[in-house]
Amino acid sequence: MGKVLNSSEQAWSDALLLQLRMLDVPGTRIGEVLAEVQSHVAETGEHPREAFGSPREYADQVAAALGIRPAGTWARIRGTLRGSDLLLALVTGLAGFALADGLWTLAAGETSLFGLPAWAVSGVGALVLAAGTARFVLAANRGDDGDPVRDPRTGADMAPFTRTQIAVLAGLPALFLVMTVVGGLLSR
Repeated sequence: MGKVLNSSEQAWSDALLLQLRMLDVPGTRIGEVLAEVQSHVAETGEHPREAFGSPREYADQVAAALGIRPAGTWARIRGTLRGSDLLLALVTGLAGFALADGLWTLAAGETSLFGLPAWAVSGVGALVLAAGTARFVLAANRGDDGDPVRDPRTGADMAPFTRTQIAVLAGLPALFLVMTVVGGLLSR
């Protein structure tokens, strides 16, 4: 496959992938575009920014060639969100708040939301978050993306979750929850 992209080139490619996704370019075409960029970089040694411009400009060019009208940033974001995404975000946010509030008040020895027992609020929040996380992980493992970005040369996933990303996605919330318990204990 040739030269591996350095971190700056990879960051440019990742930004391009995001811009293409936000424009609703099909995954197969995104894979082709990313493969073309990687091939160009491998053959010429030229940075993708020098060859193709900014990720947004190049994504707009690709979209225009497909007959997709480029949009502003807010229009791009609104175009990628579905009602179910917003509902999931709302439920996840409320469950996260309930878990944090329950843990804080449990550690502080107080009652939680609406006078409910802190252990119950924590438990419900944790169950809802666990169910949402399990749904997300199962969908990712099944490849339920609906429109995956595959390398046309190898068939490999061009946008996989790395171990570092998974560690950050799991580790930061866990750290914040531990800090919540410590804060509750210190408030006693």
